Amino acid sequence: MNTQNNPEREPNQAPETEEWTRETVEEQAPDTPEAEAPETVASEPSETENGKEKKGSGRLRAAFNTKAWRAGSYSIFAAIVVIAIAVVVNLVVNALPSSGTQLDMTENQIYSISDQTKQILGSLETDVEVYWIVQSGSEDSTMEQVLAKYAEYSHVTVTSVDPVVYPSFASQYTDETITNNSLLVVCGDRTIYIPYSDIWTYSDYSTYYYYYYYYGEEYLDVFAGESQLTSAIGYVTSDDLPIMYILTGHGESGVSDDVLDAINMDNIQTEELSLLTVDAIPEDCAVLALFGPTSDLSADEVAMIEAYLAEGGEMIITTEYTEEDMTNFQTLLSDWGLDLTYGYVLESNSSYYYYGYIDLILPTLGSHDITSPLTEDGYSVLMPDAQGLTEIGENDDLTVTALLTSSSSSYIKESLSGLTSYEQTEDDPSGPFMLGAAVESASSGGKLVVFTSTLFMESDYSSLVSGANEDLFLNAVDWLCEKDSSISIHTKTISSDYLSFSDSSASTLKTLLVIVVPVLFLASGVVIFIRRRRR
Repeated sequence: MNTQNNPEREPNQAPETEEWTRETVEEQAPDTPEAEAPETVASEPSETENGKEKKGSGRLRAAFNTKAWRAGSYSIFAAIVVIAIAVVVNLVVNALPSSGTQLDMTENQIYSISDQTKQILGSLETDVEVYWIVQSGSEDSTMEQVLAKYAEYSHVTVTSVDPVVYPSFASQYTDETITNNSLLVVCGDRTIYIPYSDIWTYSDYSTYYYYYYYYGEEYLDVFAGESQLTSAIGYVTSDDLPIMYILTGHGESGVSDDVLDAINMDNIQTEELSLLTVDAIPEDCAVLALFGPTSDLSADEVAMIEAYLAEGGEMIITTEYTEEDMTNFQTLLSDWGLDLTYGYVLESNSSYYYYGYIDLILPTLGSHDITSPLTEDGYSVLMPDAQGLTEIGENDDLTVTALLTSSSSSYIKESLSGLTSYEQTEDDPSGPFMLGAAVESASSGGKLVVFTSTLFMESDYSSLVSGANEDLFLNAVDWLCEKDSSISIHTKTISSDYLSFSDSSASTLKTLLVIVVPVLFLASGVVIFIRRRRR
């Protein structure tokens, strides 16, 4: 072996053979296709270029591994999660009924429905269609929210109908002129139309007239949408409506349209009846009414009424002061264990009359199905210009229950005309007196309710006690008709309500605000001044 041509090389030294071989190939075959192969090898990235790429990718990986990148990633992920949760929650909330997502903060809960309405809607067994006749873009916002509450119940369907798009829709249910934002309530063959003028009304005509005359706009501050709609639903779902026959021909003071509307909204039909034209009380009479007679009944009329009661009939009577002889009428009452003292009941105890008016009595409510809803809710009843009732004799067949009673400090003035003093004298009968009574006959099942004031039903007096007088009257009518419950849902006003005070309560409050509170502030100021001076 020729050792000169194969010298020993240092470890890790690059072999020269490979370099020589490449040069030889290039010299021997420069023009052959195979010579292009080394060019391919030569075109591969150099170590410098590879190093740059590796360095760039390393920087990119390093950038993703920084604390700023990790924090930003966490923030982006958290934001995505929060947005996703918000979308899901929004979808769930929109699917919930409005009662679970909206809170009515108005004083009179104008956008809510009462417990009585909820009870009636929850007990429905037939489907009711409520058509809201309203032009698109002119929806009453209050009606919209209230109707949404009704639509939450399974047997109630609320549908908006645009009269411009469907001009003949309402004609299949009613012949009345349809107004915008009015309602049609339909169940089977029964239909009732509620015009918008019955949904929004006014509490004071002078205020309404002022706004209409000077500003050309209606001032409507009383919302009756719930009371009207619930009454309509009760009407269309009832098989038979009871009838109240109202007696005429005895100088009755009568009742106002407000009272008749309240009776009708309780789904009780009313018809006038003269006993001079019939020989008996009609068989379909659910309750017989005599409101404030000022002239006496005939003996035949009393006999006809007593025959009706003896067969299990029901009757309600309100009395009115009169100076006429009322012998037959008194006989009717005495046969049912009651004696009426004509005159005016006055109160000397300021806790039992309305502030400043001794003839506006705030009686004590007795224990009875008629009065229990009022006592449970803490309502007071106001009886203006009332007469006095007392129970007479003992009759095992009759049960007399006092519904309203004046205090032991009350007394009766036979007449208020020409009086120079309203103080009680020796000749004035002393109380307590019944101002309302319910009587039941065990043998016949007949019922009689007597209130010794006709004015107490009027809205002017009922509004002073938050509508309690109207509730009392309707409770009595429903008890006589043997209805489970009355529909006595109050209208809701956007104006101020009355705050009722007895005379003693008003005096106490006046003393507290005018004397006690200022004295306390003055005393505290003096104490603070003295303490500071001593320092």
